[in-house]
Amino acid sequence: MVKSPETYTPGYSDPTLRLMLRRTAAKHAAFFTPFLQRGMRLLDCGCGPGTITLDLGKLVSPGEVCGVDLEPGQVRYAQDLARRQQQGNASFGVASIYALPFPDGHFDAVFAHALFEHLREPVRALREMKRVLRPSGLVGIRSPDWAGWAVHPPNPLLDQAFRLFKEIQIANGGNPYVGRVLKGLLRESGFSNISISASYELFDDLSCFVEWLASCLELRGHTELGQDAKELRAWCGNPDALIAISWFEGIGSA
Repeated sequence: MVKSPETYTPGYSDPTLRLMLRRTAAKHAAFFTPFLQRGMRLLDCGCGPGTITLDLGKLVSPGEVCGVDLEPGQVRYAQDLARRQQQGNASFGVASIYALPFPDGHFDAVFAHALFEHLREPVRALREMKRVLRPSGLVGIRSPDWAGWAVHPPNPLLDQAFRLFKEIQIANGGNPYVGRVLKGLLRESGFSNISISASYELFDDLSCFVEWLASCLELRGHTELGQDAKELRAWCGNPDALIAISWFEGIGSA
């Protein structure tokens, strides 16, 4: 029986793009960057618009970085960003994590940020990442665990929105709690020297995040957050308000 493909729950709306464009390697790959060396050949899986990819490319220069994503629009944006930044050691292409268009042992390191929570077959994906790694090459993955969200002051609208998002992601074939099982996934996929860490991200622009969350739900037919925009704007304007997401990071050797 052939399994149906996953659905990328956030979609590709403008609020999603704005949120992803805020991502940097310094903030989202700090667990991984100390292991990088100049001259490495690096792959970024699920690269999105390429901001993290290009940061990683600067760290391995004159080595090469390649970003792949399933969505052609994201790849085009990343290609354009690389041209604007005149970063010649970066390339981007459309590819599935389950069928990477590279030979065995092609990369020194493979990275994925905010990808595995969307995957129906994470072990299959990790084995494919391992295939394109050289012996003893490094994998680094970072994904959230939606059970660890922290919101203050409490807001029933946001509580409902988080619950709906998790339900939709599960129905779409993903796992909003994948962060806590990264260690087991890496072990099952054949990686060794596995280490796991965890961290929290505080959103510095609450309005941007809430707009993103509302757009994700509206894409799937839920308009509750948009209808209560006035109340949410007031909540975001509270000087004590905060939203924090819990992330898990995993590193392993091929």
